[in-house]
Amino acid sequence: MRIQLLLKTQRKRLCHGFTGIVLIVLFLTFLTGCGGSSSSSNSTVASVTLTPASISLEAGQVVSITASAVNSANGTLTTTFTFNSSNTAVATVSPAGQVCAGVWDSIFVVCNGLDASQNPISGTATITATANGVTSGPVSVSVHPSVTAITIDPPPSGCFSIAQTHQFVAHAFHNGTEITNQVGNFTWSSSQTVAAVVDANGLATAHAPGITAVSAGVGGTTSPAVTLKSCMPVLIVLHINGDPAGVPTETATMNVTDTKTVQADMVDELGAVTPNAPVTILSNNNLVASVTGTLLTAESPGGAGLQAVCAPPTCGVGVNTPIYSNLFGVTVNGTSPNTTTVYATSSFLPSTGGNQMLPIDTSKTPPVAGTSIQLPGVPNSMVFDRTGAHAYLGTAGGLVALDPTTNTVSLVSPVPIGKVLAVSGDGTQVLVSNAANDPVAGTPINPFPSQQRLWLFNQTASTITTFVVPGATAATFDDDGFRAYIVASNGNVYVFSPLLTLQTLNIGGSSTSATTLASGPFVYVANSAGLVPIATCNNLQQPAVPTNSSTIQLVDSVRNANTIVAVDATGVDLETVNVLPSSAPLAITPTNCQPNVVYNNQFLDFGQGAFTANELLVASNGTHIAVLPAGLNRVFTVQPGQAVGVASLAAGGTEPLSGGMTPDGSTLWVGVAGSNTVDRINLLTNVDEVQIPTKFLKPDGSPAPPNIVVIKPK
Repeated sequence: MRIQLLLKTQRKRLCHGFTGIVLIVLFLTFLTGCGGSSSSSNSTVASVTLTPASISLEAGQVVSITASAVNSANGTLTTTFTFNSSNTAVATVSPAGQVCAGVWDSIFVVCNGLDASQNPISGTATITATANGVTSGPVSVSVHPSVTAITIDPPPSGCFSIAQTHQFVAHAFHNGTEITNQVGNFTWSSSQTVAAVVDANGLATAHAPGITAVSAGVGGTTSPAVTLKSCMPVLIVLHINGDPAGVPTETATMNVTDTKTVQADMVDELGAVTPNAPVTILSNNNLVASVTGTLLTAESPGGAGLQAVCAPPTCGVGVNTPIYSNLFGVTVNGTSPNTTTVYATSSFLPSTGGNQMLPIDTSKTPPVAGTSIQLPGVPNSMVFDRTGAHAYLGTAGGLVALDPTTNTVSLVSPVPIGKVLAVSGDGTQVLVSNAANDPVAGTPINPFPSQQRLWLFNQTASTITTFVVPGATAATFDDDGFRAYIVASNGNVYVFSPLLTLQTLNIGGSSTSATTLASGPFVYVANSAGLVPIATCNNLQQPAVPTNSSTIQLVDSVRNANTIVAVDATGVDLETVNVLPSSAPLAITPTNCQPNVVYNNQFLDFGQGAFTANELLVASNGTHIAVLPAGLNRVFTVQPGQAVGVASLAAGGTEPLSGGMTPDGSTLWVGVAGSNTVDRINLLTNVDEVQIPTKFLKPDGSPAPPNIVVIKPK
């Protein structure tokens, strides 16, 4: 009893930090009563692991295996391992964990792969590692003759739907003799795991549409690859999440800050349906309606279209035939905020004061011209990216970038001396050509075809790529950025893709502009022979679009509807494009991927006779269209569903040269010759209601017109 009391007292003191030097040794085990754990338990081996799980070796080869030990808390321990082979006539292991396909010499330097008859050793063994009495699971070792070839049985023809599996079978050969049963496990690889993955046993699982190359290997020998195709979509339906089956909602009218959840479902080549398909959902006008994942947010009044697209590098890899969904049209109510900036400059060589650009603050009443911005060269073009984060100017001094936040410019590179043709939807790629016309002379910036170049500026990589491409005059990017179409005056259309080589199509005639259909499957080219469509999935020219005449000057598109607007000889063609969905079963191939289409054309004549258009402007929501005719003191306007109109320029104005339209389509800002002003035209009333004077000069000191005018997107 006395002893028990003493023990209890000493234990209590130890737990509270008191010393008991004499009793520490006697009662050390009582420390566990303090609530801690002994260091000895943390250093106790709980399990041992060996990697890799299997080894295939030619006789005489050596490979290292790795042993590791952890304690009960899964903490890594440093300890000593002992290795063991179940069949030392086939495989032996050095103390350092090196496996010999045969027998090590006494000092573990030479691995003898020959048996007593001097024949290569073959057979199997298992290797284990032991530490502190704990033994690992076995590693299988196969020792075999040299593998001179490996083949894989090809999969069935056709494709595999998402989550569908296929078991690959490989065969190993030694000088024509199959030795598959001697080599153990193959190592498997998939070149495109986004399309399909292959596990350690050769079981492939389709993940997303596309093609992958599957290979099997043993040691240093790898088989020729065989391809496996995960089924491409035949139909992608983009709709509101939660719609009743078979009744998809494919449009939305929203107020600013409203949100909705969208969903993309896929029907593949075999007819299998995949809800929430592995495709990318994007907006063709993020400043009006943005989409993050599946969340749609209304940002600003105007129109936008959502696309669900299967295009490389995330979908359809190896097939390279982008497939698009129906267009999900978004209309955001309201009027564009009166807080944007209009930028005006002149392409005339100045006599004094250098090359300048004038920012106009439209939030003021009346709007106010700000401090001029000095440019490093005479400008010939200016294009904003869709976010409004940057504008790019083609100048005689090179490619220039404008930061509209600070109204400062910087020289991107002095190399591209040409006109900015287009900026990609994400703002990271800019196309520049010196074959495009100078706005003043009306002739190519570089008139010699042998010296005409196309430059691609990649903002992300800060690189400029040069292409020998004559005649390039205009361009348009796909909204997903997979391709850009560059049209030329020499009958060619050049197709650029970051993932493919530059392709040249010949459509004949001379082309002046191009636009992408809001839903994505077609590009339309304004050509001297008419309005020419090209399928974006395979770059094949499609049957001509019915128009009032073949005198198509310019073309543009509405963002929230499949509507194409083309400037005809005396008016505009409004082409309603009805894209007909494809149905399974259908094998998607480069020649069989484009959807069928039906056109409905409405021609609207301005009643002013034949004219030449300087520019075509289309509201993002399709509510207004404006055409700037050369040599006339007016602007032609259209409100679809209503009559055509004419907005007369204010006194002194002789010709509308260049302009921009607010996203809601209610207001047009245009540079005007004669008065040399930047005018605000109310498209609701067709009234030229504000004129901002400019002070640009020609070489002779006379006033120069503001023939480059753009609006910063809002």
